[in-house]
Amino acid sequence: MAMEITNAEEYRESLAVLLRRQANQPLELLVVDDIAEWCAARQEEGRGNPIAMAVVDGQTGLWGILLRRRINANQIASVLSRIEYGGFERTHEILNVPTKFLEHTVLHELAHLQNGWNQDREDDCDRWAFERMGLNAV
Repeated sequence: MAMEITNAEEYRESLAVLLRRQANQPLELLVVDDIAEWCAARQEEGRGNPIAMAVVDGQTGLWGILLRRRINANQIASVLSRIEYGGFERTHEILNVPTKFLEHTVLHELAHLQNGWNQDREDDCDRWAFERMGLNAV
């Protein structure tokens, strides 16, 4: 059976602890139903409707990570395939449980914030996240 995350809110506290340990400045983890709707409601420029997104408050400069509440099996499979295509051959083996998948997801988004990396640095963000998890996915 394919992995699915029905309520990421259940993992919020452990993910927030992980982010506090890894981030070099305070940030907020927000679990939302729909990232595109969240961005539209705040007149924020979104990039489609991903499962997670790093955001910076335009007025305060505070960091945030948006995480979709429900992540279906197709979305997870798509993310895992993209990571694996980037050269991380053990992706499916390592991230095949919700906790590890979500940890990698939020750390990947933190990598964008902490390193100032844009979307063209996805593989670097994945590598950074795996390193922070103490894992070698190659």
